[in-house]
Amino acid sequence: MATEITLTTSETAAAFGVSVRTVQRWAKNGTLTAVKMAGRWAVSFLADLADFPSAALGKARDLLELGGILATSRPGMYTAVSSSGDCTYLVHITNCTCPAGRKQRPCYHRAAVALIGAASTARAA
Repeated sequence: MATEITLTTSETAAAFGVSVRTVQRWAKNGTLTAVKMAGRWAVSFLADLADFPSAALGKARDLLELGGILATSRPGMYTAVSSSGDCTYLVHITNCTCPAGRKQRPCYHRAAVALIGAASTARAA
């Protein structure tokens, strides 16, 4: 079930791989669904995040904002940095090579990929 998620411009910029200014311009001209609250844009997306605990979503937002997840040359595959920063994992929406992912648990790396997918779908629409 899809739920509405709100991202900051910096989180959205990291998900799209563009500058914050580009996201602000897209929000202003209506390319993205966004509202201005307290002088800042809040960008809304529909995402299927029911499998992920709220702690994983918070860490996924941090991972996006810090640029700790990058697309690979393979469609749908990403490289994510661990929370300690000492290793990287290969991530897909359905699987991750991190310790939690190897045990088939929902990890924040997969949650970040879900957020990127939701943002990409909204941009394409």
